[in-house]
Amino acid sequence: MFVEVSPHGVAVREVDDLTRLHLQARDVDAQAVAAALRDSGSGELVDADTALLELDALRGRAEPASTLTDWPARWEAMIGYAGEKGWLSEDGRCVQVHIEDT
Repeated sequence: MFVEVSPHGVAVREVDDLTRLHLQARDVDAQAVAAALRDSGSGELVDADTALLELDALRGRAEPASTLTDWPARWEAMIGYAGEKGWLSEDGRCVQVHIEDT
């Protein structure tokens, strides 16, 4: 799964692939990424390479689009892995992701 930020806004793509999570910045600069994440309630830009994504917002966009019956269990496994790696915020509401420019 990945979050795509483009001139058209914020979208969650490939929601059934819970083996990866990142942000793709498509034809937008860092200021546009920051504004799109903030304005959509999706998260915030940390620096040019990193963003924090709001887990409730991410799940709320991704889960309804899923075709997998075991999606919730896969989600929990992905978030558990992120926690083990230290990628969750202290309050557990956000996950840190890297940004790929496309």
